[in-house]
Amino acid sequence: MKQAVLITLSLLFAGCASTEVTENDTGFAQSPNLEAFVGCYRNCSNPSDGSAPVCLTSILWPDGYTSETRPEAVLIQKGNGNSLIASAISDGVVLTHSRFQEGEEFEFKAGLLELKREYIASGAREPGNPFIGVVTSKTVLGLDASGQGRISQSTAFAGTGFLIIPVAGKISDTQKIERAPRELCERRSQS
Repeated sequence: MKQAVLITLSLLFAGCASTEVTENDTGFAQSPNLEAFVGCYRNCSNPSDGSAPVCLTSILWPDGYTSETRPEAVLIQKGNGNSLIASAISDGVVLTHSRFQEGEEFEFKAGLLELKREYIASGAREPGNPFIGVVTSKTVLGLDASGQGRISQSTAFAGTGFLIIPVAGKISDTQKIERAPRELCERRSQS
């Protein structure tokens, strides 16, 4: 009887979808060109629901910073051709500076920056991993109607759990990244 209940519960929860959107979200607006993204942004979102913040530096430089060394702001500038230059800034000091090229690190589609997808295959080879299947993640950066930044991250998965239970789902989280006063991104003179 106990096994029947576990199997029934597993089948009920085998397919799932979850979407998290910030309060008063107005959705993405179509940006006419890459220049629309130029400006100073606060590095991290400030979710009002207590969920974990999303930080631009975690997306642009995944292994670059910890929560203790996280920069205050990210400056986005237009680069040569179809590129953007991002700089991580704290206390007026540029900590990291990188160029991101369309077609290599991102695609500009329908006024949004879609970062290259990540694909992971799981063969349940690791101890304690009951999942066999494929996981893909996608990150989209854009602006809302008022010019504030938006980050949408989604993960989709399909496969089997414990070799017999079909599992598929999608998890999506969208958060706002505020534009910051230009002074936050300006270099401060050494006295």
